[in-house]
Amino acid sequence: MIERLYEVFATPRPRVVEFCDHCVDAANVAPFTTVPLRHLTSEQVGKFWLKSGTIGDENFVRYLLPRVVELIALGELEADFFWLRLVAEAYEKGDPREQAALREYFLATPIALAGLVREGPKDGPLTEWSRTPETLAVLERAALSEPDPGGVLSDAHAELEAHLSSK
Repeated sequence: MIERLYEVFATPRPRVVEFCDHCVDAANVAPFTTVPLRHLTSEQVGKFWLKSGTIGDENFVRYLLPRVVELIALGELEADFFWLRLVAEAYEKGDPREQAALREYFLATPIALAGLVREGPKDGPLTEWSRTPETLAVLERAALSEPDPGGVLSDAHAELEAHLSSK
């Protein structure tokens, strides 16, 4: 699933990443042009989050996306609104192959799916997809069979179940 995301979102490592030199230290941007994507740490990727809007452009986000979702799957980045908004935007602008790869990722990564249901954007194509009986079943299975620290899976399942039953 992660390999497929790297494949469908394959973008060469940028030679230059634009950034605001008043807001961002050049040393924080350097890894994006020198470190292979799969070796970027959550701390390095987190610099992008801390300075969003002042580092990179849409192409840079597309380049970084597979590593972001991999770090979420590994539990090294939180599936929060910022990252999920970037994923939702990539989904909306993506071609059918990219969209399918992102859906497969969420179905295979229940903790990220739970984040999408609870913390993701409130509308848009990815949000609409995340509010289906298929995703409800994934969250239910995960809540019953996987470790659920803090009840994240159970809470997302309950929230989605309430949403679907209110329709």
